Amino acid sequence: MAPRNQKHRPRGKAKTKGVAIYAAIAIIIIAVALYALTYKSVQNLGSAGNVTISANGTVFILGGTEYAAYMGFSNTLYISKQPSFVNPLMAVALSKDTTIHVNYMSKYADIGIELLSVNGTAALVHFIAISQSAAVAPDSSQIRIVPTNASVTTTSTIYPPKSPNSTKSESTTSTTVATTVTTTASQPNGYSKALSALQASKYYSLMENYSELYYNTSKCTPSLYNKTYEANNYGVPPSGQQTYENVSAFVPFNMTYSLKDLSGPIYKAIYTTISKSTVTTGTALSMVINSSDGLISNVTYSGIFAGTNESSLYQGYITAVRIGGACGIYVP
Repeated sequence: MAPRNQKHRPRGKAKTKGVAIYAAIAIIIIAVALYALTYKSVQNLGSAGNVTISANGTVFILGGTEYAAYMGFSNTLYISKQPSFVNPLMAVALSKDTTIHVNYMSKYADIGIELLSVNGTAALVHFIAISQSAAVAPDSSQIRIVPTNASVTTTSTIYPPKSPNSTKSESTTSTTVATTVTTTASQPNGYSKALSALQASKYYSLMENYSELYYNTSKCTPSLYNKTYEANNYGVPPSGQQTYENVSAFVPFNMTYSLKDLSGPIYKAIYTTISKSTVTTGTALSMVINSSDGLISNVTYSGIFAGTNESSLYQGYITAVRIGGACGIYVP
């Protein structure tokens, strides 16, 4: 992401049918949770309460458990326990003024969900925690778990993106895929701890998702870009700096990261973008990780991410998912 005069705001990919819809919704759920984790914007309902679920989704705490939720088409609520990366995504068909009893990976219903009202931009939903001891039968016909191959349930499923030329060797000094991860044949224990700290951080999942978006630009064509642009700019065709030739020269088509030992327990993680232009090729994000305590410091955004922060990157990613299409990342 970068100022409009030289760089273009990252946009994303989302299909409109079947599995791809679920994948896009799962990504939104993860991004919503990431934003809440970063800015602590979590509403605590106690044992019951109303939640306004906007077009951006929301995160809330019910009965001591944290959830992320998003309203889809036809009053379908998508909900996931936190962390979203390891918990399944559940779709619940809601009906106005009717309580749907939901069992989130439990035998009996543990949540009651009622749609109170809905408009073009938000829905007001009532949630209530239900004790398992009450043995309330779930409304199974209104509930479904999104297939695991449709949702993003682990960080490794997004980043690095798979490539026909992907290779992996534990005996060499690097693991090479569409995204390159620098490693060492026999890593010290500190490396594993540093890597775990990185993967548990708010930065890792966000960079995974941007890497996926950049990689998917390989499927973009000039004609598809023009259609995508016009669809999101009131039918006006791209011109000047917004043409496919100009935009594709600046937006990265790949992202790599490396984790290097600086001294003793101190490691440095560096995310690097690759573009046709030198302006948007280079370090995009770097941070220092103390493998002894897992603390992350000296977080610096540069290159295509210069002048951004987690909030703006999050908002850009959410917009990217909604724009849709392999060329969506190119649309300013």
